[in-house]
Amino acid sequence: MIAYPALPVLALALAALLFKSTLLSAAQVVSRARARTFLVPEDARLMRTTVTDREAPFVVRCGAVWRNDLENIPFFLIAALTFALLGGAADAAAWWFGAFVAVRYLHTAIYLRGLQPARTVAYLTGLALTWGVVISSLALAARAL
Repeated sequence: MIAYPALPVLALALAALLFKSTLLSAAQVVSRARARTFLVPEDARLMRTTVTDREAPFVVRCGAVWRNDLENIPFFLIAALTFALLGGAADAAAWWFGAFVAVRYLHTAIYLRGLQPARTVAYLTGLALTWGVVISSLALAARAL
């Protein structure tokens, strides 16, 4: 583990991001059940209601957050894994990875509330943090050559 001191930090970041996704999924399920809007016939049957042609607004917003996460988090995780495998320091990883996780939680809360321009600022901050990890990884790779 000494060769990869950032790996435990990456594991914590991964768990925190998975937890956030789980909370978002639960919020979507609860919102759909409360609104009694189901697009899928078997879901409507399970809840003893009829199929609808449109999701509840909050369910739609949760779906938008999911898509945004899927467009951004995988790139960060690949960059973070690269950083860890190149022997990045645990304290640097704690800063980079912790900041990214915090910004993604914040981004989710902001997106669910429909707040602009805060959503864009949170998105751009997450993107900058991802690039920071990439650049740090490139520096580690250059030293290894």
